[in-house]
Amino acid sequence: MKVSDRIRKSFGSGLNMSHSKKSSSSSSSSSVGTNDGTTITNGLPQNDEIASNDELFLRLRSEAAMVVQKEPILTMLLSKVGLLDNNNLPPEAMIASCTDSNEPAKSFEEIIARIVSHHLSSCSGGTENICPKFLRHLLEESFRNNELEMGHTMSEAARRDALAILRRDPACETLLEAVLFMKGFHSLVIHRAARRAWKPVAAKELLVADENKSNNANKNMEQAKVMADSDSDSSGDKGISVAGKRFVALLLQSQASSAFGVDIHPAASIGAGVMIDHASGVVIGETATVGDGTTILHGVTLGGTGKDHGDRHPKIGKHVLIGAGTKILGNITVGDRAKIGCGSVVLRPIPSGATAVGAPAKIIGFIPRGERPGSSVDMKLEGVEPLLGKRESSDTVTTTDSSGSIAAEAMQEKKEDQDDVAEGDTEESTSNEEEDANDKEASVGEEDDNITDFGTSPKCRWVKVSSHDDGLCPFSGLFRDVTSSIKNSSISHKELRALLIQEGCTEGECVEVFFELLHCTPASSKERECGCIPLDIFSKCLPEIAKEKTKLDEDTILALVKGDLRALGMSKKASRRFKSMFNMLDKHSISTLPIIASFGCLSDLGKSEREKMSTHLDTTTYAEGIAI
Repeated sequence: MKVSDRIRKSFGSGLNMSHSKKSSSSSSSSSVGTNDGTTITNGLPQNDEIASNDELFLRLRSEAAMVVQKEPILTMLLSKVGLLDNNNLPPEAMIASCTDSNEPAKSFEEIIARIVSHHLSSCSGGTENICPKFLRHLLEESFRNNELEMGHTMSEAARRDALAILRRDPACETLLEAVLFMKGFHSLVIHRAARRAWKPVAAKELLVADENKSNNANKNMEQAKVMADSDSDSSGDKGISVAGKRFVALLLQSQASSAFGVDIHPAASIGAGVMIDHASGVVIGETATVGDGTTILHGVTLGGTGKDHGDRHPKIGKHVLIGAGTKILGNITVGDRAKIGCGSVVLRPIPSGATAVGAPAKIIGFIPRGERPGSSVDMKLEGVEPLLGKRESSDTVTTTDSSGSIAAEAMQEKKEDQDDVAEGDTEESTSNEEEDANDKEASVGEEDDNITDFGTSPKCRWVKVSSHDDGLCPFSGLFRDVTSSIKNSSISHKELRALLIQEGCTEGECVEVFFELLHCTPASSKERECGCIPLDIFSKCLPEIAKEKTKLDEDTILALVKGDLRALGMSKKASRRFKSMFNMLDKHSISTLPIIASFGCLSDLGKSEREKMSTHLDTTTYAEGIAI
């Protein structure tokens, strides 16, 4: 009898089974008996221990059965990882059982544990630094662990990781390929097991020697023995416990790095549905986080910027796409749905929905709303809305007019813009000099930081704001020069950032707020080209955006919109650099919503009345009919 005929007989006639649910009365189902008395239906052993309703498990077993028909050479590997029934294999395909049983796996998690432990052991270069049997049971125990990583158990995360590869990688045609050969998937499984074994505090308490090392040596040995006995007792029939094995976690990290070329610290936090494509050269640091649905290509580094301790690695949002060779360094944020181009070097926060490329990375546009780059895995820049909007070229229009009147008007407008820019640059320079002088003066008179302009105790004191235009800022060098007319009717990125940092916002929150406000600014406006937020956009959109993107309370947000220094409670030293901006905001709030000045705070009104007032065209007339 041929090998393929024997395999087909051992697995029944259900090798081409559908993965959809079938009724028990289906005539297509066939059953055969095995040597151990187990009945095999549709290629799967049917007993109480088999997860017969697990779709992924059934799919893997079915695909494995079809593979051995066409490629019998894979019988040994598939049998080792529990995807085949060894008792019914032909003599030509029988394999020697070395250190582990080749009985069929009973669950998806057991299959994954066998596959990963087999690959890690076989890729150790002939030197086994870790017992294959121990590794398999360690992975199985980790799958049974209910500890959550980014809100997911290890079992849930592994399933979503495998499906993510099948859906996003065009080179992967079957689920079996994803779990059997994709080393990015194997690296994530090893990391998730290592993370559940990572208990550095408990290990340090035991392993760090005291000053009187010789006197405490015996005590430490006794404690180590007690912990070892405790681990042995607690494992019992459930497998090998992973709690408190710090050096086991480091060993797993080291072995995975050597075998797969992926270095993920055990303490890093990675969500579910993550794909590390090709995986070679990927490094993820200790305090880094990666959100659900993110795709990371080869050669990506999520690293620190030096030897500082503490939180020092990037925080990646959900559904992010990080191109090949990208380096993201430092404790910075990359917002949800962001796209980072290949070879970029990111040293400053990137907001949600942004496309950034270059070294250092610069933001070039907005991701279309609803698109998830981490799932679409499209590194092209098509469909990206330009950051500065659509620019209209006046040169093309002026050359088509023979009379020359349009050309003359264009030249005059250009000259006026140049004059405005020159005037604006002078004002900006003067303003910067005044700010420096004010800050210097304020640093001398510290009593100004203990009192407000209204003689009350300050709610917030002066905060030093470092320069943002250092060449590394993702917006640096992208905007046109600010004219005096725009300066007097809008808020620049620099002003907004300083204001938010003064109120306790992080650099990441500042970038998120400015990016969203800029997106709300009309694409064809000159303010957007200059990177400024018009006052009406600021007043209308800031409350909702700040509430979503920052931790500021509603009263503070409302005070910012109104330019209310009294409500903000800034000290004299802190408010000095915002006087001109607050005067502008105060005048704008009075001209657009005079009712605010009368009532002091919108929270004093009912919700429905606030909404009506905010959307009413004639607020002066409408205010007369509001009952307080």
